[in-house]
Amino acid sequence: MALTAAILAPSPVGAFPGTAAAALQAPQDAPAIHFAASGPFAFASARITVDVRLQEGARLGVTLTPPSGASRDLSLTRTGNRFSWTGQLDEAGVWRAEAAVSGAGPSRTASATVAIEEGAPACSVTIHAPEQPTHYLTAEFVADSCGAAAVTGAIATRYITVLQDGVRIASMDASDRCERRFILPGGGAYEATLAVADDRGVTATCTSTDLAVDALYPRFWPIADLATGLYNSERPDVADDVSGAAWLGGGGIGLTVPHDPAADTTNALTVRAGGGFAHNFWLGSSLDLLLTRQTPGGFFGAGAGLWGIGDTDILDGGVFGTAGFNLPGYTGAGQAQAFTELRLFARRISAPQNNFSGLIGVRFNFKPTHRLQAR
Repeated sequence: MALTAAILAPSPVGAFPGTAAAALQAPQDAPAIHFAASGPFAFASARITVDVRLQEGARLGVTLTPPSGASRDLSLTRTGNRFSWTGQLDEAGVWRAEAAVSGAGPSRTASATVAIEEGAPACSVTIHAPEQPTHYLTAEFVADSCGAAAVTGAIATRYITVLQDGVRIASMDASDRCERRFILPGGGAYEATLAVADDRGVTATCTSTDLAVDALYPRFWPIADLATGLYNSERPDVADDVSGAAWLGGGGIGLTVPHDPAADTTNALTVRAGGGFAHNFWLGSSLDLLLTRQTPGGFFGAGAGLWGIGDTDILDGGVFGTAGFNLPGYTGAGQAQAFTELRLFARRISAPQNNFSGLIGVRFNFKPTHRLQAR
């Protein structure tokens, strides 16, 4: 009995094998997490490291939460007390990494965040018109998107939309040619919007500053007429003139003064001097005054004048009606027009079947209309 007591005496009361080792074990350390990206943009790679000494029975879990909010568990590579993960960050915004140690006492956590930018391309677009006043039928409008650049890689697509006074007038693919040109359609306020995308699919848009283009209209412009037709007048010095109408050809020059130069539809006054030949190469001239209604498609009106100036045998006054339309190649510009005139002579106006002229011809309007000037 005395021997047994001696053997048991050194043992602490209530102690069991392994219990002393557990009591001497230090508390579980909190993890130290490090979260770093290789760059500021959404195509950056990232590395997450966690330094922690795990106690027996402790477990480490690391989650990564993108800006969209769907967390995922990471598969970690361990080297001693360091755990690491490397991957891609493909979404702009704030990313959050969180490490949690559990299974050995109270749970210990740590977190870190990284802010990532979208990395959108640099968007640049400018528009300009000719610096000097010029006719809009030949003036080039330039939309320049060459200043756009990708943060990494290259610009894959460029699309330019042009507005005139808030209305879309052109949509152009500038992917292969960053500077696009087209003919100015007229005066107004212009702006261009550029939409670009890089080879990662990241997009950006920008809009140019407004470009004001003034349309300059003339107060008057010269005209030139070329015409042919039939002429019939009872000349007293030519007995057989009553036998029928004769061919007539000639031309004229004049000056047109519009009431409102800038209006698409307005009244205009034209003074014209003409010359021609007929009746076996008879030469004659005329002086006319026309009042016409100018429209976007052409003109119509009436006039009066003197016929056969310099030939007392047929010198006569007359009245006529006229109408014309823009030739297809110049629709909307009115630079060249086909026209017709029917004239009745005053001296024998009661017998119009033997005292008339009928012409068809082409009128050239040398008007610097629709000239544009940028400001």
